[in-house]
Amino acid sequence: MSTRLVARGAVYAALYVVLTVSPGLNAISYGPLQFRVSEGLLVFACVDPVAVVGLTVGTALANVASPTWVIDVWYGTLLTLATVLLMRRLGLRVIALLVPVVINGLGVPVEWLVLQGSDYGYPVNAALVSAGEAAVMFSVGLGLMLLIRADVFEPVLGGRRDRRGGHDGADLRGGTAT
Repeated sequence: MSTRLVARGAVYAALYVVLTVSPGLNAISYGPLQFRVSEGLLVFACVDPVAVVGLTVGTALANVASPTWVIDVWYGTLLTLATVLLMRRLGLRVIALLVPVVINGLGVPVEWLVLQGSDYGYPVNAALVSAGEAAVMFSVGLGLMLLIRADVFEPVLGGRRDRRGGHDGADLRGGTAT
């Protein structure tokens, strides 16, 4: 693995953490109705396999600041890993934006019920998490998807997009695609 790939993965992780725990953003990143702006970055997993690792690590680090960190560091990170792997498989398609809405919408409320009970019950918490996730994915995530499709990030990602909307992997050895 090249230094360039490790650095790119570290950038994904750092961006995820900063967009989750920064003052102001941290107030809306945790809880029943959350707007974790950093989730928009998950769209990069559709085109960059390095994002799968970087965003998973970033989630684990950001979840240390969660009120339910005891389980969130592991459970929340596993939800993210499942999400980015499925998004990677779907490629750069709008349908991929629904993956975090469904996985987090169904998974995160389970964690709250186990750890702290719930005033509203599972269905309401699932609806709240799904609504917040959908708002982020169809604003930040969709915006990033459109920028990726326009090749705005091509100098960083390199390579040519394959039929699924992903990259052909030419840059994965650390060089640049020709």
